[in-house]
Amino acid sequence: MNQKSSFVAVVGEPNAGKSTLVNLIVGEKVSIVSNKIQTTRRQVRGITSSDNLQIVFIDTPGFCKTNTPLERAIVSNFRSSYKDADILLLIIDATSKYYASSLNFIEKIKTRENQILAVAINKVDIAKKENILKIAQTLSTYDNIKEIFMISALKNDGVDSIKEFFKNAASEGPWLYDANQTTDLNMKLRLAEITREMIFMKLEKELPYNIYVESELFRNAEKKARIYQSIIVMKDSQKGIVIGKDAAMIKNIKNAAIEDMKNLLKKKIELKLFVKVKEKWTEKKAHLQNAGIVD
Repeated sequence: MNQKSSFVAVVGEPNAGKSTLVNLIVGEKVSIVSNKIQTTRRQVRGITSSDNLQIVFIDTPGFCKTNTPLERAIVSNFRSSYKDADILLLIIDATSKYYASSLNFIEKIKTRENQILAVAINKVDIAKKENILKIAQTLSTYDNIKEIFMISALKNDGVDSIKEFFKNAASEGPWLYDANQTTDLNMKLRLAEITREMIFMKLEKELPYNIYVESELFRNAEKKARIYQSIIVMKDSQKGIVIGKDAAMIKNIKNAAIEDMKNLLKKKIELKLFVKVKEKWTEKKAHLQNAGIVD
């Protein structure tokens, strides 16, 4: 049986459900999930392999502006992430009335004859029917959309149809990853992303956007993993917020991160977190590299 493969770039507005869908299809959390924008800052590849088919999903940063160095780096990651994909899967949030960036994207790629465009209208389980219908009617006016799906990624509803579509659209070609590999992220970066996800969950307002996590030590012994991580903030006042009164906040972050790390590594976790101030880190390439945002 000849091997088949396909690269699928999953694109869309922030919070449309891109990472949730990728994690669901891959069967493992390879991309962190949050209801805050700019959660995904770089392209993350999730890989699923079965029988003779391997699909590589590229979870991309959401559409965003380019006002800051960080946002410019994120947009650069987005643009590079979808240009060589075989299939573009655009996710639109059915609960939102604002999807102009998605329509602009559809217009922008009209000339890409070598790429297949499909659209998934997500969150149909909680969206108003009139909103779903309006989005579907608008999408029907574009002749470059190959298929439109109605799904709920959170409830795994309608996703089987997308899987079947990918299977039929795949072409013969060698696999680029081992059959048991689920992501291209190295373990130190995956562990850093786990902690960053917990920071997003625990902290409110805009503080998380000014934070990144760096795994400075990772020793993976047979029964226990030792992990030292630095949480980088931009101001002393932010450091206090992350630590919290009587160190309560950083303890909450640590405990939540340990649980996810246990699930990933299947062993005991020793995690130490340090909070460091690096002013204007978003403007410095070295820090953007440490954060995994640029190469």
